[in-house]
Amino acid sequence: MQAENKQGKQSVAGSSLYLFAAKFFPALAIFLAVLYCAHILDTEAYARYQNFWTQLIFLSAVAGIGFPAFIITFSGAKAMSLLREITVKRYALYLVLLSLLSVLFGGLQYRYNGSSFTTSAVFFFLYAGLMLSDALLTAFRAYRWLIGVNLCYATGFLLIHYLQAGNGLGALLLPLSALLALRLLLNLYRIRALQGASAGELPPQSGNESSSARTLWLQLGINDIIQVFFRWIDKFIFSFILADELFAVYTNATIEIAFLPLVFSAVSSAAIQHWAHQQERKTIEGQIDLLHHASALLSSVVFPLFFFLLFFREEFLVTLFSEKYSSGVWIFVCAQLVLPVRAYPFTALLQSHHRGDIINKGALIDFLMACLLMYPMYCLLGLPGVALAFVISTYWQAGYYLLSAARILQVPVLSLLPLRLLARKMVLFALIFGSSWWALSQASLSRPVVFWSGMGILALTGICSLAYEWKKNGKII
Repeated sequence: MQAENKQGKQSVAGSSLYLFAAKFFPALAIFLAVLYCAHILDTEAYARYQNFWTQLIFLSAVAGIGFPAFIITFSGAKAMSLLREITVKRYALYLVLLSLLSVLFGGLQYRYNGSSFTTSAVFFFLYAGLMLSDALLTAFRAYRWLIGVNLCYATGFLLIHYLQAGNGLGALLLPLSALLALRLLLNLYRIRALQGASAGELPPQSGNESSSARTLWLQLGINDIIQVFFRWIDKFIFSFILADELFAVYTNATIEIAFLPLVFSAVSSAAIQHWAHQQERKTIEGQIDLLHHASALLSSVVFPLFFFLLFFREEFLVTLFSEKYSSGVWIFVCAQLVLPVRAYPFTALLQSHHRGDIINKGALIDFLMACLLMYPMYCLLGLPGVALAFVISTYWQAGYYLLSAARILQVPVLSLLPLRLLARKMVLFALIFGSSWWALSQASLSRPVVFWSGMGILALTGICSLAYEWKKNGKII
């Protein structure tokens, strides 16, 4: 049993690293491009740039129809077997949906940003195709392919921004669309090769299996859409109603750190994929042990980042976005209060047990609670209150998922959490970053120097913490 658990931990850690690396470079490229545009563009042009990405990500959640979250539940061969069961009519209906969303996005960009309708619509179509192809390659565990292609894409993305961002959003769209098309063609080429290699590995799905898979897809699709809506609904609404300056301040203050969602997704997905290949050998003790290990990995990244952002908040905003956006510091603080809850993969076990109904219920109530709290919290605290409304609803959702997972395994709720480990880490990292910020501030250094010094401490702390966790479980790859 112990050997099997250790092997599972090694598998999750190694897969997590690959999944993170596969998605990291495009996310980092977008993050760096946003920072670059924040410095070189005036507030109005920068707000239009942020509008574009906000509306793209919000609408692409519908275009993805939950496929990225659903397909990683299966091996690559089984994923292709499931896709072969889909009728031509259903594929045609999806193509209609994707076309309508592309037209809607193109119309929004033409109406609010003055961008080309056609180019914007094509960009959306290609972006949605990339989401689906990347997800399918992940199911095949084609990590090295994804890392290589995405690294080249990220390099081209940044180069295009460096050459064209100063000329406005319109100058960026055409070369970026060409880059998306090239990346999509490369993905499709690789998928076709993997499809041929996996042919015949699995028998056709039975009626019950196909029905179960469709139900899971529907459940995860609804959840995926709700989750993206939850993360972006405030920015999406504000992109239409706030003045450009306020919208720019709010989006910068509530920006997601480029790699953090990837770390959470990578660790959770790795656990799910491990369980997908170990269905007959899963035990309650093994699942809890793996959840504790996943939480140890996540907290090694999340907790240092949380305390760094909490103590170095002003240095972060001013150095990365410039003095123009320093008024958003308290919005930023409120938004970062959600980070500690990201140190645990709350939905991984539920998804592994195909309890999409529970995931959806929690996500829907979470979304509705945040929407209901937005206005009263805004009246009470202003824009920081809007950010705080989403933090409150997220903590409620985490508690609901934890209680549901405990009921499924029929174990006490607290047994699912490595409380002592998490408490020790919180105290340790709070002391490290609190004392570091105080010492650097007392030295009368400039804000950029304090920020980059803090970044060095963050990198060193995170690497040491991860190395310690991985060393406890032997070789990870």
